[in-house]
Amino acid sequence: MLKNAMRATVEAHRGIPSDRLPPVSITVANNDIDFIIKISDRGGGIRHELLQKVWEYGFTSAGYEETTESEGIFDAIMEGPGASAMFGYGFGLPACKAYVEYLGGQLTLETMQGIGTDIYIRLRHVDGKMESFRI
Repeated sequence: MLKNAMRATVEAHRGIPSDRLPPVSITVANNDIDFIIKISDRGGGIRHELLQKVWEYGFTSAGYEETTESEGIFDAIMEGPGASAMFGYGFGLPACKAYVEYLGGQLTLETMQGIGTDIYIRLRHVDGKMESFRI
């Protein structure tokens, strides 16, 4: 999910020097029952017509924003020596959601098209005090 946030941010701001890109923020909150990890980006959000598809295995947004521009840090990484596909297989978000739910947690996504996306991962503590999950 961090890689998705970073990729979205870089792609949404092509041509901007890497030291001027908006940050990807990570917030961790903790309480007696669970903890929450929030990943926020300013990567342009997810288009409305794609929002429900992001949870489908095999669906990828890679290639939806075709561009002929070739500049910036993302292009340098993807076209440099030893570069290989870091995205595009459509398994990242569905697999993350499956793992989080297996662990008794919840993964939710809030997006603002044209602005960015927030992902929330909520997991129970594994301390034996509350019901969590069985291995």
